Amino acid sequence: MKKNYMARLERWVRWMLPGQEGDDVIADYRDIVGSRPYEELLRDVGRPRDVAAPLAPRRAYRIWLAVFAALAACLLIPGVSPLPGMWMFWVYCFDLRFYEIQLGVVLAFLGMAGALVWFRWKGYKGTKLPRAVPVLLIVLLVWIGAMLLVNWAWMQDPIAFAEMWGETPVYVLFGLVRIGPPGHTMPRSVSILYDVEMWGGFAAALAGLLGLVKARTEDRRWIAVYVLGMAAMVVPFSALAFLSNMELADPSSSNWWAPAFRTWVVYAGVGAVGAGIALC
Repeated sequence: MKKNYMARLERWVRWMLPGQEGDDVIADYRDIVGSRPYEELLRDVGRPRDVAAPLAPRRAYRIWLAVFAALAACLLIPGVSPLPGMWMFWVYCFDLRFYEIQLGVVLAFLGMAGALVWFRWKGYKGTKLPRAVPVLLIVLLVWIGAMLLVNWAWMQDPIAFAEMWGETPVYVLFGLVRIGPPGHTMPRSVSILYDVEMWGGFAAALAGLLGLVKARTEDRRWIAVYVLGMAAMVVPFSALAFLSNMELADPSSSNWWAPAFRTWVVYAGVGAVGAGIALC
């Protein structure tokens, strides 16, 4: 039980007092905790959260909570926008029929920049890079590469891509409610790509949120996962907006898809560069 108590205490201390201050408090409490039973520690020392709370400077902690809320919002508002029931967010964040500038991309870039500035200034860098960070970065890079490749494939030959796996009934709310008369269908390959980009982008946003929390509680280099998670969310969502746009350029024209594809490559590049900066 001692391990559980100390682990919980460490998480709360690092959330409220990051960096060297947190390390000092944790070192002091390791001596206090010793080998005492968990119930005894609760009685004599108190709950881990109650132990950490009085030690945190109120003003600094409130500033951190405001920064965390802003950075999380920059990630989650666009991150949930294509999910069932979130149409209003999608309209404002990515829908190309209403806005020439994708506000979700603007939020993502603001989040990237804000996270890099804050954690380079206030973050705590440990002696060793956490092992999970490079693993998650590789996964996100592979995801981004796969999304670029698949979208490049369908834009090269939209008709062949649409015919690849036949047709499927048209659904809204992603399989929960059927619309259209019997026999009203859409290309199965397009439907699959739509769902993969939607749920994969949302999963990337959750990975980014994990990186944001871990950057505070463990090591500031976790912010690389937040930054690359942003890019891994924005690339498929921008492609999703392009795929569902009813006002596309004429597919018969030469390189009708090239400007959009170059934009997605730029998004991926910005995320990769930002992640590299975060690791320094």
